[in-house]
Amino acid sequence: MDARYKQANKEAKLSLLLTFIYLLGWVICAYCISDKIGFLGLPLWFELSCIIVPLGFILLCWLVVKFQFKNISLEQK
Repeated sequence: MDARYKQANKEAKLSLLLTFIYLLGWVICAYCISDKIGFLGLPLWFELSCIIVPLGFILLCWLVVKFQFKNISLEQK
């Protein structure tokens, strides 16, 4: 099997895993956190699920792309 297919398969699985991690983090923060006021003056569940989780996820995605994804040629050999 061509190495490009293995790399593309690995990247697709990582992308799907990142999607599930984001969804799980958002749901946990949105539905399992109390209604206390957070540090921005908004409800804590909103701050975590709509501000902190997306910022952390951007960092996580950057790390995955930087260290796991590879720049491969799509031209046929």
